[in-house]
Formats: sequence, C-alpha cells, structure tokens
Amino acid sequence: MERDAFISYSHKADVPLATALQKGLHDIVRTPWLRRPGLKVFRDTTSLGASHDLGSAITAALAGSRYFVYLASPEAAQSKWVRKEIAYWRRNHGLDHFLIALSSGTIAWDDTARDFDWTRTDALPEELSWAFTTEPLWVDLRAYRACDPAERSMAPGAGFRDRVATLAAPLHGLSKDALDSEDLRLQRKAVRVLRSGVAVLSATTLIAAGAGVFAWQQRNEAVSRARTSASQALAARALEAAQTDPRKAAQFALYADAVRRTGESAQALGRAVAANDNVGRHLQAGSEAVASYRGAGTIPPTKVAVSRDGNMLAYYSYFDSSDSSGSPDTSAAPDDTRLHIHLYDIRAGRTLPPLEGISWRTLDGGELEFSADGRLLAVETAINRLEIWDVVERKRLQALTASDSGNLSNAHMGLRAFAFSPDGQRVAASFYATPSADDYHLTVWDAATGRVIHDMKASPDRIGLAFDKDNRLHVLDTGNRTLRSLARDSESWGAPRELRRLPENLQYPSLSNDATKVSFPEILNVQKAEVWDLVKEERVDAEQWALFPSGGGPIFAAKQKEVAVYDEATRSRRVLASFSWPVLSQSASADGRWVAAGSEDGAVSLFSTLSMQGGTPVPNEHGVKGSELTPDKRFAFRDEADGTGLWAVTGAGVKRLGRIPVRLGRTVNFSDTDSVIASSDGTRAVAVQGEKLSLWNPASGKEMRPPLEAGEHLLPLSFLPDDIHIVAAGEDGLKVIDTQSWEVRQSIPGDAGVGSSVIEPIVSADRTTVALMDDGGLSVWRWSEDQRLSVVRKAAVAGSMSYDIALSGHGDRAAVINMDDRITMVDVRTGHTATSTGVQSRGNRRMAFSQDGTFVIQAVGSGKNISLQFWDAVSGEARGTWSLQDQTSDTPVPELLSAADGSVLAFAADGTLVRRATDLASWRKVLCDLAPDPLPQNEYDRYLKGIDIPAPCRRRDS
Repeated sequence: MERDAFISYSHKADVPLATALQKGLHDIVRTPWLRRPGLKVFRDTTSLGASHDLGSAITAALAGSRYFVYLASPEAAQSKWVRKEIAYWRRNHGLDHFLIALSSGTIAWDDTARDFDWTRTDALPEELSWAFTTEPLWVDLRAYRACDPAERSMAPGAGFRDRVATLAAPLHGLSKDALDSEDLRLQRKAVRVLRSGVAVLSATTLIAAGAGVFAWQQRNEAVSRARTSASQALAARALEAAQTDPRKAAQFALYADAVRRTGESAQALGRAVAANDNVGRHLQAGSEAVASYRGAGTIPPTKVAVSRDGNMLAYYSYFDSSDSSGSPDTSAAPDDTRLHIHLYDIRAGRTLPPLEGISWRTLDGGELEFSADGRLLAVETAINRLEIWDVVERKRLQALTASDSGNLSNAHMGLRAFAFSPDGQRVAASFYATPSADDYHLTVWDAATGRVIHDMKASPDRIGLAFDKDNRLHVLDTGNRTLRSLARDSESWGAPRELRRLPENLQYPSLSNDATKVSFPEILNVQKAEVWDLVKEERVDAEQWALFPSGGGPIFAAKQKEVAVYDEATRSRRVLASFSWPVLSQSASADGRWVAAGSEDGAVSLFSTLSMQGGTPVPNEHGVKGSELTPDKRFAFRDEADGTGLWAVTGAGVKRLGRIPVRLGRTVNFSDTDSVIASSDGTRAVAVQGEKLSLWNPASGKEMRPPLEAGEHLLPLSFLPDDIHIVAAGEDGLKVIDTQSWEVRQSIPGDAGVGSSVIEPIVSADRTTVALMDDGGLSVWRWSEDQRLSVVRKAAVAGSMSYDIALSGHGDRAAVINMDDRITMVDVRTGHTATSTGVQSRGNRRMAFSQDGTFVIQAVGSGKNISLQFWDAVSGEARGTWSLQDQTSDTPVPELLSAADGSVLAFAADGTLVRRATDLASWRKVLCDLAPDPLPQNEYDRYLKGIDIPAPCRRRDS
C-alpha cells in the first residue's frame, strides 16, 4: 500500500477540520530528529496532481490505501463523491479498516436491528446500511468543526490530540495507551537527540561532524543487520518449535515479523498458523521447568475441566500465571489461601474473572468437573473433601466430606474415582476411608443438601464412575467385572450386568459418559493402556497410549507431550497439538469438539477437533457449486425457471444479484460456452449467447438496451473500473467495449483470443489490470485515465507453453506456470522476474495470489496428502506448506479461487465454500488471538537484547 489512510469528507464545511485531521495523523508518533516518517494520509486537495479525470485518480488513491477515514456529516452523507468512495472501499476492501470521525449530525445504533437507527442517523450514507453486525467505534469531532484553529492543537493533553490518537492507534497497530506512550517516548528521545546534536555541532569541526555522520550511518547499518539476523533467528526458532510447542511457535513468529519482515519471518508466520490449526486458545504459558517434587510420586498439579456442552473451561495450576506480565508465578505456598480457579467462556471466546478463595487440593491435584451447562463446578479442595460452586453467582453452595484425611497414611490417597451429574444434583466418588484395602467406599451424595444417598464398600482402585445425559449413574467394578446403574430419582441400584470377557482386576478405569467405553492407563509392570467397548465386550485399542473416551464422541489420547484424537474405524490417530512437557490432565466436551489439556510445567491450552484456521466457511445460502462458476471464478450462474440466476462470489460470501430472463448454456470448452459478468455493484450484467451480447439489470430482470450481434464469439472477462466498459476476449485478441453504445473502443490484436491454444487472459480483482500470454511472453495492460488499456509491462517467460496465469489483487504482481511446471514471478512495476525454486507434480497447475500479494499459492498432492504450497511472490522461494485436514483417498485437489475482493476461496471436500487466511495481516491476527502474551524475558534477551521491540500483540484480558 502506498498510503496509510484515505480521508473522505464534504468540501462544503469540513475542509479546515479535514486539514487539521490529516496533519494530526501525519505528525503523531513522529519526530523529524529521529528520521521516523509520519503516516501517509491522502486528502484530495493536497494529494492529487493535475488530472482531468478526478474519478480515476481517487480510485487509484483508494486502491493504494490501508485505512479509510470517513469524516461523517449530513453534507458528506449526501455527497456523490463521498458515497462513491465509500461504495468502492466497501466493495474492494471490506470494512475491517473503516474508521468514522463525526464532524456534524447524528449517528445512532439499533441493537435490536443490528444496524444503524436510520430514523435518527443523518451523518452516514445509505451505502453503510447493514454494513456492520455490531456498533462500530466512532470518534466525536463535532466540537472542533467550527472552533478557533488553536483548539485543534496536537499538544500533549489537548482534547483534539486525544481524539486523533484514537483514530491513529489502529493505523500504527497499537492500542491507544501504547500509542500515547510511544509518542511521549519519541518526543523525549527527540529532545535528547536534538540537545546532543547541538552540543556536538557546537564542539566539533566540520570534519568531526562528517565523521559523526559516517559513524551514525555505520551504526544504522549495523543495527539493520542485527535486526535482520534477529528476525531470521527467531523465524528459525519458530519453525523448530512448531513441531513440539505451537504456542511458542506463534510467539517466535510474531516477534520475527515485528523485528523485521523477511522471507523467513513470513514462512514462520504461515507455519505457526498451520501448527496452531486445532488451537482454540493458549490460556496459560508454561514455566519452562518442573517444580520440585513434593512427596512420593507427587507432581505439582495442573488440572482442566470442560463442560459437556463445550461452553465453559476451568483450570488451575501450581504454576499460576496470574501476574501482570503473564509469566508463571511459583511463589505461592502449597497451602496459600489465595489460590484460585481460572474460567474461560469457550462460546464467547473470552476470559472470565477467576473464582477466588478456593484452596484446591495442592499436592497432586484434585477432582474438577462441571455440570453439563457449565453453571456448577465441583472441586476437590482437600484430601477427600469437595465443594460445589455456582460459577455464575460466584459463590460456594455446598461442602462435602468423604472421609477424614487424618486417618490416611499417604497424602496421595485422595478421591480415586469421581463423577458429577449433568444436572448438578448428585455427586459420586470412590475413596479410602482408612489405609486398609478393606475400607474402600463408593458413596453417592445429594449435591444440594449434602445427604448421603448411597454408601457401600467396593473393590479398591477398580471403580469407574460416569453419569450419562439422563443423569443416570453408571458404576463399573473391574474387581467383579460388573456394570450397574442408579437412575436419577432412585436410591436403588438396578441389576448388575456381568462383563465376562473384560479382563479381571484392571485398575483405575475411566468410564465414558454413556458407559459404552472404558479406558485403562498404563501402569509399569502391572497393566498396559487399553480401551474396551463395553457393549461388544471387546478391546478397541492396545497401543501404549493413555486414552480417555468422551462418550458418543471421538476417543482422545495423550502420549507424553502430545494430545491426539483416535479414529476407531481406521485405527489411526491425528495429533492436535504438542507441549514442551508431558501432559498431566485433559478434558473434553461431550460431542468431542473441544478438548483442553494441561502440561507438567503448567501450560494450559484449548484445542478443537475441527480445523480452526484452515478454512472459514463463507455464506453460500443457495449452494453455488464450482461447476456453476464463470471462467473468471468471480460470478456464478444457474438455470432457473424461464431464466438464469446470477450470483457474485466474494470473500464475504456468495451474494445473489438477481436473474435475467434468458437461458445460458454450458459446454466443456470455454470458447463455446455462454457466460455472464456483472458490474462491481451488481446493477449491470452482460450476458453472451453465441455471438450475441446483451445488457441486463439483474435486480429487475429488465434488458437495459438492445443486444449486440458481434459477428464472432466473445468471452467477456470483466467490467472495467468505470462499470461501463468491459474487456472481452475475441477470436483475434482483446476488445474494450462500451456497454452504453456497444461500440468497440479498443482492439488489442494477438494470439490470446478465444479458441487459441494460449491460456485465457485474466483480470485483477480490482478490475484495473489485464494480463495475457502470447508468443512474446507475458503482457500486462492497465486501465488508464483516458479510458483505454495501456501496456505497462512485457516480460519473457521461460518455456514455449504456459498452463496458468495469475494476478495479485491490485495487479502489481503476476505469476505464470511454465511448461516445466515452474512458476515465473513478475513484478509489474519494476519488471523484476524470478522463478520458483521447486517443481510441483503435473496436474496441479492452478494458482492464486494471497490477498496481500506476498505469496503465490498452489493446491498440491492428492487424496489424503493434499496441501497448500506457498511461494514467495518476489524471490520465488518456497515458503512452506499447509496440510489440509479431513481429506480422503478420493478427495479431489481443491481449485483455488481469487474472489472479486481478492480473497482466496476454495470448495471444501463437502462442497462448502471456504475462505483461507493466506495473507500476513490475517496470520498475525490469528496468532495474536491465540497467544497474545509477550516473550519471556530470558527469550527476549537471547534474541533481542539491545533492540527495542514492543510486544507484537495487545494482551487480551477479556
């Protein structure tokens, strides 16, 4: 992007305010003494050169800007130019980078309608109707519209500066507080530098000053080299950590990108996103060490619990990362009453305040389980003692005592088996009342009153407990190989079912919620890890894994440092994630989607069996299929009753444009097929039927002018930026056609026409650039101010034949797959070319640019081994791969689509249309959402000592 922001405003009354806003955005967090450039802010009267076509110039400025700042007022809302600018931005950039500053009038939001209250809002144009799902943040500048110019001061503490800082913060990628701190730090540093410079200049000669400049340049070069080296070292560490600890990989990759953007840092970001594909959130950092063991076989605990409905997570740890820096705090004594339990709302994706004052069992961890809806939480607070807490009301409801811990000789004799009913009404546990093996009990309590419902002696350490979804308690006793049940409202046990094929006396059974499966842990020299199907009475798995079934869902497995999901049908496992230290505890939702795990050094993470980052389904209400797409993949059409339905395909979803009352046919050969294209706003559509072109309004279905008999078959490629002209491929080259008159305004002869052996030309997502192949290589043409396509680049491409061509969203980069299956990268502005460093298998020749133009992406492989290959769009170097999940042996290679807004789309194996996060900004956001904590100080000093790098992510506390 050439500019950081584009200011759109009304010229009737807001020129002074727009001028002050532009200057404020430029000057904040900037000082000329430190050579730090200010933000590049576009405002038409200061940024435009002489041009007789104001529309094209503004369109180019919009295309090259990162953020859109709308200076809202009733006058601006009625301005034709402002409304066009907003419509263009929404169509081509979306509204993630859309900022509002109110200069006059009113903005009101209606929470019920999830849109602006248009009965009161007069400062916004209708182009923003239904644009936001939640109320956007806007800055009130009404007090500074007609004020004395001195009141628009950027001095520290000034009100105008405070509001400008609010707008400037996202442009700098900082929070407002961080931006204020950075601005103050720079100003102080500038004063020091200026004073030092004055002293040096007054005390040295011109030669000494020259030597100082030389030394400064040398220092800058040394600092630059140090930053590059640090970035590459951090990137290498991220790639290494991706194999063992996805959380660390995310942190190292983010810092590598923040220090200096390099090819290696880009690869590290992509690899870290792939490594965190099944991560919902990294909740607590590990301590990087295991605390001293306390007692025989006692490990400092980390315990997790997920509610059955998958909405709540609770966890605690001896390594409690509750300090302000996010680093584990191991200073608390084992009996510290300040110990608490952390809560995380999975559904809302936010951290809740912890439950304070719970002295959970500190020796090797006690039981922790939710009611099904996550409202109640049962906690073992001391040896064989339980508390029931209301999580919403944040208060203790009941305290239960199973046995007097003073009668136990070993501290590890806590509850041996435990279950909490889904409705929170009953609790069951097995435990030693005394150290005697004959004094082992199974007890059921009423959780509300603490009354003992049932108590009996049982087989020591051979009891498995579980409540099913109907709140029926199931008890497995491997000592006598029986399974019995206790109904929800009953105090009498049902008849036991004998399990004759189950091995006798297996210890520490873990029963699934529905009592259909049971797992047994590995005990050295005693038993192997196993899972049994209690319905079929047969062993499910005999691998050396600590497995726990989820009851109706998948089977999860934890082996040393890995958490995996096990497929019973194929007897295969898929690793969800890894830790640096062995896994101590895990818990899953009833449907098996969410699983949480805690490691031996206190790290806690939440995982999902669904791919979190691999692809986000986009709305496709009418089920548009790949076979219904137009040749450019940006529109789709389908036969309907007495006509053809038309849709636009974008990263925001598939949007119906309407229908035209003609039937369009399809053939295998694009040179013979009917087709259709639409304007950027969807109000004009050009259809081709044989040699006839017609113009329609899809919304009304009315023909807008008599059709054109072209005398040849034309393949319409795209509307051009003015939404009047189109570019089409004919039998002898390209043609630019005026749809208002059907006049051919320009012909570009060549071998790239319909029916040639050369691949079809392609138009960039912003519709400004056309690229085509001919015998001379690659030709790139751009829409100019005189409403013509002008050649801007010709580049030679190796090989006598090409198989595919791609353009970046704004047409500044092109890529061509050659006959030898290598990719030639072309920088359209400079003419620089590079060839990919590797070759992919033949047949995988479709490609697309990432939304930011950094990468060229291919889908490669076949069946279960399909992955996305990333190539550096500048150097051609390989930047890693993403393995796609849930593929089968007959899964076809997905065809990547470059949508009208530049998003990378593809149809998944199940037919849904998904959007892939393939650009650096999306990757940074994904990783910051998952692991926002700064690097630990020891890691920072190892790679960045002497380099001032702020934390890449703002810590998210809620």
